[in-house]
Amino acid sequence: MDLFNRDELRRLAELQGDVCISLYLPTYRNESDWSQNTTRLKNLLREARDQLRNQDYREDLIDDILADARQLLDRPGFWRQSIGDGLAVFITPDSTERFRLPLSFDELAIVGDRFHLKPLFPLIAANNRFYLLALSQNDVRLYQGTHQSVSEIQKAEIPSDIVEALQQTEDSEQQLQSHVQNRASDPDGQRVDAAFHGHGGGGNSDDMSGEPQDELKRFLREVDENVADYISGEEVPLVLAGVSEYLPLYRDVNSYPQLIEDDLVAGNPESLDIKELHRKAWEIVEPVFMEKEESELDRFEQLYYQNEDMASDDFHEIIPGCAYSRVDTLFVPVGEYRWGRFDADTNTVEVHEEQKPGDGDLLNYAAVTAYLNGATIHALNPEKMPGGRSIAATFRYQADVSAVESG
Repeated sequence: MDLFNRDELRRLAELQGDVCISLYLPTYRNESDWSQNTTRLKNLLREARDQLRNQDYREDLIDDILADARQLLDRPGFWRQSIGDGLAVFITPDSTERFRLPLSFDELAIVGDRFHLKPLFPLIAANNRFYLLALSQNDVRLYQGTHQSVSEIQKAEIPSDIVEALQQTEDSEQQLQSHVQNRASDPDGQRVDAAFHGHGGGGNSDDMSGEPQDELKRFLREVDENVADYISGEEVPLVLAGVSEYLPLYRDVNSYPQLIEDDLVAGNPESLDIKELHRKAWEIVEPVFMEKEESELDRFEQLYYQNEDMASDDFHEIIPGCAYSRVDTLFVPVGEYRWGRFDADTNTVEVHEEQKPGDGDLLNYAAVTAYLNGATIHALNPEKMPGGRSIAATFRYQADVSAVESG
């Protein structure tokens, strides 16, 4: 699986051009279903081609734009290696990027002047995404998860076992010892032997590495340093999976502020299949998400009825509020669209019943812009939206800014 976080979203959101193609499809992990993956991608590429034709692009130029994505159809290894539950592909005339993710998507192809990113919001919304660190002395794996599943992050460079972690430390210490020994000398310039303490120090009283708990803490500290480097800056929960003795030890060395410190997926994670690992992890993180979500929903309702300048369900207020960094918390429905255009310079908006050339999904624009401006996003099923509203937001400060309808 490929890591997707705030930095990736920001990078994709800042890309604009005449052609930005966004493809989303569900994918299957079972070998018997792999043929469906390529069939779905082939259909979406055909749909993207039709949209480009409708925008009067030449066939040879369309072939060039879609060439890299089409190559995925002939790469069976790509579909076998940690494919996840969904695939997102982003195409411009200069590049093609793809993300294998723990989130199943509805099939979707959109051609516009910027990428359509809202289907990714269950991955980065405040009420859904988490990390899972499966920890044992023989195997260490980092997963990214959603309500649907977890998938291992293949590129995470984390020590795989305690032997590897300790060997890295020993190699570093031995290099230092050798370097200092070679340079040690007495006042007459003659080389002398130097004494060193630490791992392998021959029973020195300062050497605690021979104790199992001390070795384990060294191992966990090495893991923590790598995990923290990999997910630093994130604001989503981290759950541990491992034997219960690991929790207090890892808690002692942990530097990631969102670690769930009072619970873990108990037992050896090597003995759990991926579905069971996800089920047990979700049981831990779901109450954390629900508590925060309910608190934010209650806050919206309170502000909406008691201080109308600090909360709104007015589309024409919320869109500029997202653009001008006014929004504190945004609630958007997944699977719904509002096609049109917004001009932040003139504060004007066009809303259309159906997508027209040059249109984008304004709900996508609101969610991406608000998130990049530091707002908390809750991507909800339509039936869970506050009061059944189509969009809702709380604001950081009172401001009377409403977009004018144009077109």
